[in-house]
Amino acid sequence: MAGIIPGNFQRGLLTQTRQRFVFKQHFGFLRREEGSQMVEFALSISVLFAVLCGIFGFCEAIYSSHFVAYAAESGARYAMVRGAEWKTSCNTSAPPNFTLGYNCQAVASDVQNYVRSIALPGINQSAVTVSTTWPGTTPDCTTGCTVCTTTTSQGCFVTVQVTYPFQFRLPFLSRSTMSLTSTSEKVIQ
Repeated sequence: MAGIIPGNFQRGLLTQTRQRFVFKQHFGFLRREEGSQMVEFALSISVLFAVLCGIFGFCEAIYSSHFVAYAAESGARYAMVRGAEWKTSCNTSAPPNFTLGYNCQAVASDVQNYVRSIALPGINQSAVTVSTTWPGTTPDCTTGCTVCTTTTSQGCFVTVQVTYPFQFRLPFLSRSTMSLTSTSEKVIQ
């Protein structure tokens, strides 16, 4: 009698075996590794895509920041050689019809038109804001500033400030705008 297995126990083993067979037949794909490479690739490529988009976005921000600095410097150079010594006004027109005038006196609108005309590809010309001021002072402000006879006289300062609203165009972030500003100050020649 010791070698005989009772019937209820045998039926229990058969039921467990049948359950395992049914589970493997219907849910066995969960244990196989045949599609795991595609899932890993999909996850990896999405992370790589997000990193690349971030790199491109920040490169575009640095590009715009360099343009703003270059535009402020160029605008100040444009204004410093077109002071009160020239009797005629530059009267430039806005881009794309901008024509560079020589031997003329620049005003704020001329400097703005010049700066907008040098906008690089990828920069929205109409979004560039230029503020030009002639404070009427000279660089030798040791005790008290010498006030110039006219604000655009030779030896006086000209200050150009360029502002550009940069907008990140990253597909997975909200549209946020960052204001890029640069100021340049030169002595009128």
